[in-house]
Amino acid sequence: MKIRVVGDKLLVGLFQLSGVTGTTPVTPDATAAAIEDYLTDPEIGVVLVGSSYAAHMGPAFRPYLQRRKLPMVLRVPDREDQAGCADEIREYLQRSLGIRL
Repeated sequence: MKIRVVGDKLLVGLFQLSGVTGTTPVTPDATAAAIEDYLTDPEIGVVLVGSSYAAHMGPAFRPYLQRRKLPMVLRVPDREDQAGCADEIREYLQRSLGIRL
């Protein structure tokens, strides 16, 4: 199972250090297209999306978070993170795994 990341150059570059590849789209439509592309690949299990990219998509990003099948889509903090999505990730994992972190 592979991981892919969608975000700014810094976020994608940092994940590339650990062998995770990704893309840096320039518009909200391109972000949605990149996510959709990753969702169709059966080898991908997790798609990480930078929080500022998710914010630029607005309400169109919400259905990705509500998916109940693989690949999972998670919003991760990036350098422009104003939403504090670390709590959101913790809550999602608690619901998914049934354990408190």
